[in-house]
Amino acid sequence: MKVSNICLGTDNYGNQYGCDEPTAHEILGTALDGGINFVDTSDSYNEGRSESMIGNYLADSGRRDQVVLATKYRSAVGPGVNDLGASRYHIFRAVEESLRRLRTDRIDLLYCHSWDAETPIEETLRAVDDLTHQGKIVYAGASNFPTWVLAKGLWTSDVRNLYRFEAIQSVFNILQPGLGREMVPFAEKHDVAVIPYSPLASGMLTGQHGKSGKAVAGSKFDLRDDSKGGGLKSRYFNDATFTAVEKFTAIAAKHGQPTVRLALQWVSEFPGVTAPIFGARKVDHVKGVLEAWSESAPDEVMSEVRAVADEFEAQAPMAYPPNSGQAFGTLPTSSAAK
Repeated sequence: MKVSNICLGTDNYGNQYGCDEPTAHEILGTALDGGINFVDTSDSYNEGRSESMIGNYLADSGRRDQVVLATKYRSAVGPGVNDLGASRYHIFRAVEESLRRLRTDRIDLLYCHSWDAETPIEETLRAVDDLTHQGKIVYAGASNFPTWVLAKGLWTSDVRNLYRFEAIQSVFNILQPGLGREMVPFAEKHDVAVIPYSPLASGMLTGQHGKSGKAVAGSKFDLRDDSKGGGLKSRYFNDATFTAVEKFTAIAAKHGQPTVRLALQWVSEFPGVTAPIFGARKVDHVKGVLEAWSESAPDEVMSEVRAVADEFEAQAPMAYPPNSGQAFGTLPTSSAAK
């Protein structure tokens, strides 16, 4: 299976900081027309609305077979004790519901959204193996796993002769570099595709928020509930991050390079990285990414970007991943962001 070297993320389809269904359909059409064939969603994105919007577009447009479609299970999708997790019971129910919303007969790549410490990994893999034999999924992946858990999963698949995790997805960008220390080289060594999300740090690397610690009105930082997903402000609004962003955007301005290009290229330079995931809530966002990604920045420019990234990582160590399954910084929040 071959995918484009960037992937369209859809976690903002149908929420207050995202887009409505007509806009989502236009975004999908623009992405596909621009050569992107890889689309990422989850059963937990906005109570399933993201999957439904994608499914409606692909079914009504007849473009399902032009797309490698990835979705996820594990996050809570209801109030019940079995409405979350990576148990066989939940996975089977989750896949049937995702197939219904996506209006398709198969899921091309099915991720476990995060590690479920309460379920033996062999149970998860056996469920995935059975679904693969049934033709309901094509490949399996893991998301936000610690490296040792992915290693255990690969070992289990090997000794039990089960379909394995073929991809790992997690946050990875200049301001969240923890994935590159251990997971990326491990995944490359074991032929697991690395699919990083948030390469632009949820827009932080565009410099739009400045150094004031005040989020731009209408942005994720402004509208997103900080108690969910780890809290973007607590993750990114600190003095070291603001300084790194200022240096990064200055490099882009000096060389006339789009920040999107430099951020995507930094992530993509790591061996084993297959396709960074970018989000878009406006058609112009997709067009901007396609235009930026149509060319590469010269190596002399990227050497400056790497220097900023290395300097930031040296003073702002990241733990990948802590208990939540996401990589957070250890820096104190800026006084301006309080």
